[in-house]
Amino acid sequence: MRNIYNKGDFRAGEEGKISCELQKYGNKKWRRTEKSAIEDQLKEEVRFLKTKKARRKTIWVKITKEINGLKRSDYKRFYTEKELKDAVKNQYVTRYFYMKNNKTKKK
Repeated sequence: MRNIYNKGDFRAGEEGKISCELQKYGNKKWRRTEKSAIEDQLKEEVRFLKTKKARRKTIWVKITKEINGLKRSDYKRFYTEKELKDAVKNQYVTRYFYMKNNKTKKK
């Protein structure tokens, strides 16, 4: 299998030494044809099914902060409860509100 891609059809019609550009072209052509041949063999033996990724559920929260007498509310989303708890630990958070579950929690 060594240097197969520099022989036969993959030489881009050149008989003698070939330039780097033509060698590159031959290499690409060889990889493309070999890859398709291997895939065809595998398709006959094994049937591959694409696995679907589970969609991550997000937690939508409205967080109200009070800094120096100014109140500010932001809508944020978190993937895990731990992320939410870490964000709520902040000393300026006065309350947070779950947007989906309609639960209010006060500190």
